[in-house]
Amino acid sequence: MKQAIFFFAVIILSYMLSSCATLTKSQLNEVNAFGQLTCHFSAFPGTIVSTYNHVHQQQEIYRANSLADPAAHFAAIKQANNFLRITKPYPEKIDLSLKIIDEYGQGLILLTDTKHQKLFDTAAAKFGTNLESLITTYNKIDAGAQLPTGIGSAVAAVIILGGDVYIRSKQAKDIKQVVPLGDVIIEKMTNNLLDFLGPKDDPQNTKGLQYLISQEKESVENNYRAYLGLNRDVVSINKDKDNYPGFIKHERFASIADDRDCLQMLQALDGIEVLRVQCIDAVTGLRKAHAKLLKDIQQKITLKQYAQEIQDYSAEVKNIYNTIGAIK
Repeated sequence: MKQAIFFFAVIILSYMLSSCATLTKSQLNEVNAFGQLTCHFSAFPGTIVSTYNHVHQQQEIYRANSLADPAAHFAAIKQANNFLRITKPYPEKIDLSLKIIDEYGQGLILLTDTKHQKLFDTAAAKFGTNLESLITTYNKIDAGAQLPTGIGSAVAAVIILGGDVYIRSKQAKDIKQVVPLGDVIIEKMTNNLLDFLGPKDDPQNTKGLQYLISQEKESVENNYRAYLGLNRDVVSINKDKDNYPGFIKHERFASIADDRDCLQMLQALDGIEVLRVQCIDAVTGLRKAHAKLLKDIQQKITLKQYAQEIQDYSAEVKNIYNTIGAIK
């Protein structure tokens, strides 16, 4: 009798849990795939900024070496040294936008993890603190935005007790709470990044990143030309017109290593301009993929419908990694 009651109780509990809103395995995979692609998103525009800064510092050394006056020469080297120290990688709003996107991506990975580990609890708690802090800071510098809070605490509260049905029902509840809030955040953050990256082709926009890169290329050319103009020796030998009827002139040009440096600087600037355009595509793809992800969570669309968005986003991210590899 007790066994029958226990068995009946198990059936009732299983029915109650399974009747809760759950997500299919394919939906969990979609959310996880999006999180995997997004949790290190800051590395993409980060490469543009770090490469630009490296080239700028390097070409300033050539400018310094073209100056004959010792005091001016040292001042130029000092200026190049101070450049990275006093230059912020991003405006504060962009820096926070990238960090929020990274943290959000990490949160989606945590939410779709079906294997409970102690590391999972630690990561979830850390994530909750980090994301809430970032959003609070962002709302202070962009008062009109008022990004929603609550994602961090929702992820931090995840405790998987075991049992596939329970895991899936709890994940469904948390994901359906998190993704709509996340969509508001993703829309704002991607708009910020698109403003920072600029349009694909608008070289006349003097405040745009494309113009900044083109100006840096001109600086490389001008400073390397100045370096070449000074870095040479001219030797005339004409001691005795009877014994040396000819005129011998020797010129010492830049070394092969110098020319290689110049070539690499120009190639790096070409590379980050390609990367800038690819980042625009990836940011746009991120926005579209998350919007479709939200739609899938709220009203089940077919996996085939969502797959195209995530595949496009994935392809854009893959192109970026290839370009970053080429730059490095």
